Amino acid sequence: MAITMGQEFSQDTALTPTWCVMDWDSVSYTPPPMHCLRTTVTTKMYPGDLDGEVHDDGEIWSHALYNMNVALGRDKATTAIIEAQFSFNPGINMPNAATLIVKAAKQLYGDKAAAKTKHAFQDRGIL
Repeated sequence: MAITMGQEFSQDTALTPTWCVMDWDSVSYTPPPMHCLRTTVTTKMYPGDLDGEVHDDGEIWSHALYNMNVALGRDKATTAIIEAQFSFNPGINMPNAATLIVKAAKQLYGDKAAAKTKHAFQDRGIL
């Protein structure tokens, strides 16, 4: 959501790419030229790269959501993600959450959007 909310107002540049989260917060403890507190583009895959640390594991999930954002556009992706979250529970895992997001994308925007959404999660091994 940090990327989505800033996306409309910030430029995608080589120094501060859209996928770089909270560059403004990390300038004092990350090396230049690029400062990213978190990234949403990694090579991490589900489930092999899970290590039980929420921030590390979250990079897998965030990459899938970023791919969805690119595929559907900011507003459609965000709407489908938020709509699906009404069906999440505290113990939900990534595959089950992804399935609900695909379902929401289908209900909101049809089969093509659902296929693009499913592909975004398949790309990270989640589905």
